[in-house]
Amino acid sequence: MIHPLPLRLTEAAEADLAELWTHVAAESSETVATGFIRAIEATLQPLRRFPLSGAARDELAAGLRVAFHRAYAIYYRPLPDAVAIVRVLHGARDATALATRGKFEE
Repeated sequence: MIHPLPLRLTEAAEADLAELWTHVAAESSETVATGFIRAIEATLQPLRRFPLSGAARDELAAGLRVAFHRAYAIYYRPLPDAVAIVRVLHGARDATALATRGKFEE
């Protein structure tokens, strides 16, 4: 049996989720925003057991992988003792430009 790894959100990922919640709450409602964040969190759960399931994005940063929830890209890095959630960004964001500015480092 595969033991699930804990999830560890970086400060940047926590800020991304807070910004996303604020945006959705302003556009819709707090209830919708909370539901959307919970849906993203549910998308993270399989990564705990299968951390290599996301597509590798080594061209952005060493060991970086990505999973998706709707239009949002969840960038993460499998570690020996956890899965580090690095960023949660809208898929339209220029990931290459962010990588050149070091935005995928923990």
